[in-house]
Amino acid sequence: MQSHIYTTEEVLKSLGYPDPLVAARQQARMILLGRLSRYEAALRQLKTQWDCSLDELRARYQVKGSEDSPADDAYIEWQWYADASETVKAQLNAISES
Repeated sequence: MQSHIYTTEEVLKSLGYPDPLVAARQQARMILLGRLSRYEAALRQLKTQWDCSLDELRARYQVKGSEDSPADDAYIEWQWYADASETVKAQLNAISES
């Protein structure tokens, strides 16, 4: 008995995806939602840890002559997560609109 050789398209159709691009979008969406969840959890943790907003910590960071290494490091990390979160949201919008 000869076994059937499957194509990518056949496998994806059997999983309910009408074409490979739909499958790719769904996979990208799942990856991006996972990242967004991690980034937002980190943002909540930083807000709780520092008991202030990112803007308030930024103001402390920008004061000349005032150095607070833990706060400065936290600000840089917090800003990175905020930027990364916005990037992921924009990417999610892009794949949703296509």
